[in-house]
Amino acid sequence: MSRMTTIPKDSLVLVTGANGFIASHVADTLLAHGYRVRGTARSADKLATLQALWDEKYGAGRFEVAVVEDMAVEGAFDESIKGVAGVAHVASIMPSQADPASLANPDLVIEPVVAATVSVLHAAAKTPSVKSVVLTSSSVSAVWPKPNVEYSLGEDTWNKECVEKAASLPADAPGKEWHIYGASKVRGEQAAWEFYNAEKRSFAFNSILPNLNLGPPVIKGEARSSGQFVAAAYHGNMSALSAFVPQWFVDVRDTALLHLHALTGASPALAKGGVRMWAVAEPFNANDILASLRRQYPGKSFPEDIPDLGKDLYRIDNKRASELLGRWRTLDEAVKASIESM
Repeated sequence: MSRMTTIPKDSLVLVTGANGFIASHVADTLLAHGYRVRGTARSADKLATLQALWDEKYGAGRFEVAVVEDMAVEGAFDESIKGVAGVAHVASIMPSQADPASLANPDLVIEPVVAATVSVLHAAAKTPSVKSVVLTSSSVSAVWPKPNVEYSLGEDTWNKECVEKAASLPADAPGKEWHIYGASKVRGEQAAWEFYNAEKRSFAFNSILPNLNLGPPVIKGEARSSGQFVAAAYHGNMSALSAFVPQWFVDVRDTALLHLHALTGASPALAKGGVRMWAVAEPFNANDILASLRRQYPGKSFPEDIPDLGKDLYRIDNKRASELLGRWRTLDEAVKASIESM
């Protein structure tokens, strides 16, 4: 059976965790390009504001809500996937320093992420209407950011370090929650590829690896986005911004467009399936954010640069995504959009 796929406009696409920062942009982009969207959340209340926004913006009936209380339960998506042509599995779990149980036992986070990912693919395999599935992975599935280290990254790189540190670091180790998150993305994506490659599927499967997503939330004024630290720096609070190690960024609107391209098979490789696609625009550090703020708001004073930050020197092969987008939104564009959305 051929894996070439096309999802025509007006098809229904399932977006998991549609109330999240990235997922809400994926849903909004699909709606803007003429697709219908069914978004999942743990409760309908979590999508009420977005439902109202999209009903007004795109018309009633273009977006619908499906409640999935626990996505790690076997068969969690069997109902919500019915009748859809494509699936964007964006939902994930972010461990917290405030959750001592998961810090002591990382499998409390990792295993549900793996189970949810496999559950989506099992549901897709049982649903003949599904022609394309896209997984939102992460750059940390491939590598952990380290300043001033030169390293070449392709589409077949995996982050063994996060998996090892998630298992070996003590519960009170600084930043352990990030290693657990990274391990969950590694294990979740690997489980997806193992399932997909076990036998020829009737749908195309691709994964997308974004690094830090900047830019505006779909709902203006919401404070859920990764760009919160940009807004904080604008107001002179550097505590969040200074905690970010040098890494690559991507505007969340470009990440959403890449999900659209992957779902609709915008290139022969994506239509066939089997692609891990980097979603990264360019490297940055905290001082680059400050420089952008100074350029765009010359009448306002900002904190001094942070000394000895270093640079992200990784060489990442983002050619596939670059060709699809034509151009990446710049850091200035992402920073300005973050500020204007406050």
